[in-house]
Amino acid sequence: MNSLRIIDLNERDSRLFSRAELFDYRGRLLVLPETWALSAIELRDVSDGVELKAKGLIGYLPLTSTIILNIRPKFPLGNLWRMLSVADESYDRVLPVLRTYERANALAPHQFLVRGFCHYLRRILDAGLYRGYHRKTYRGYFRSKVDFGQTVTRYLSRGDPINVSAQSFSFSAQLPVNAVLKSACLDCLRMMPHGEKWEEDRSLVMDALHALDSVPILSMRFGDEALSSTVPIWLRDHYRGALTVYAILLGYTQVGFSYDAQGSKMPSFLFCLDDIFEAFVRNSLREGLRSEKLSVVDGNKKAHQRPLFNDNKQFPIKPDAIIRRGKDVLAVAEVKYKHKITEEDRYQVISHVVATGAPVGLWISPALSEEKAGMTYVGAISTGAKFYHYRLDISSDLDVSRAAMVSAVSRIMV
Repeated sequence: MNSLRIIDLNERDSRLFSRAELFDYRGRLLVLPETWALSAIELRDVSDGVELKAKGLIGYLPLTSTIILNIRPKFPLGNLWRMLSVADESYDRVLPVLRTYERANALAPHQFLVRGFCHYLRRILDAGLYRGYHRKTYRGYFRSKVDFGQTVTRYLSRGDPINVSAQSFSFSAQLPVNAVLKSACLDCLRMMPHGEKWEEDRSLVMDALHALDSVPILSMRFGDEALSSTVPIWLRDHYRGALTVYAILLGYTQVGFSYDAQGSKMPSFLFCLDDIFEAFVRNSLREGLRSEKLSVVDGNKKAHQRPLFNDNKQFPIKPDAIIRRGKDVLAVAEVKYKHKITEEDRYQVISHVVATGAPVGLWISPALSEEKAGMTYVGAISTGAKFYHYRLDISSDLDVSRAAMVSAVSRIMV
């Protein structure tokens, strides 16, 4: 059996493969159907092989049965966790594949961990909760299986000939490992955002809580992941995975995005940097401009859309960010996760500015160095509206970069 090859690849970079690696002797493509359906890669025949290009997703992507792509962003991986914690990433691109994440001094996004916990919880419920024997202590009137030592010590020696101490065993789910699992379910349920994308996971956790109804709650302590070793072997990996993710959520174990063969095992996620960067910028502006009584809304949502033309509603505009004071639109912004703004991007923002009557149009894109970051004036059109391009530095401290962006955008508001 061929061993797995893990190939590191940066986002939107290309790599040359031989045809034998991606096609069998009959010419059939060996790329997994699930991977091909994600549209995460692009293949192109070249003279000396097949050129593969990673399109827009990052993560741990199985390519064939023997090749796995570890697609990484071009900016520091530590910044990815921070960006995810600010963005509205829904984590719906979870793969039925486990991978190991490095143990790093970083704080993983909570929703990322909740999705990982639900991955294991679903398998626990499919196989059935672990049930076993646990000891129960009884004190009171006579019952069989008397514990004579405890009875003499507690009662007979004190002149009580009636009461006894007895030990019995009960077969149920009321075990310490399930008590910790119940605590994890409650904590994850509190962290789940409302919305359709999380309904399935919310329903899953509620089913688990119903199954654990008679089980007491036991708060997890450092090292309680070891309780999974008490579970039968056919359930052990699922319990270990769920408790490991919960330990990371509580801060007992730390995890980073990089692949590490000896790291923490969790489900693999694919992230779309276009979506993450857009949500990160919009939420940063929303938080930063709130003190100036400015609101920032998502123009992709139907409630905030308006028609491009005055006499029909055939083509609604969808700006990535609309900055308003009350009902007055002060600026519209398009967020592009690319380093060059194209002619199409320029016309898009100009049309949005004309349709909304906004005095300011803005493009926001990433910069991979502090020297290239900052605000640039682009020009004005006949309506008097002015246009700017802001490059957000994502290579250094993101909180500092966010504050600089908010300050620069605030200064150009009319």
